Amino acid sequence: MSGSKNERAVSTAPRADAADTVVAFPSARRPPAPQRAIDAAVQERIGRGLRLHYADVLALPVPDRLLTLLDALADTEAQP
Repeated sequence: MSGSKNERAVSTAPRADAADTVVAFPSARRPPAPQRAIDAAVQERIGRGLRLHYADVLALPVPDRLLTLLDALADTEAQP
């Protein structure tokens, strides 16, 4: 350092890294929300909506690269 006013001294004292710091989140102290059962009719309505929404995606062909990876996985699983 040249000692000018604009330069700041850098502390050589050890500092805690982020990995050493524990952060408590308020949600960690709250009890979990109670689970409510979903009516069968509501489940069916959600399922029907999702099937309609993703029908175009389901109709798309599987990419060749994915088929190659699946074949390679099947080959490794078949080996003892």
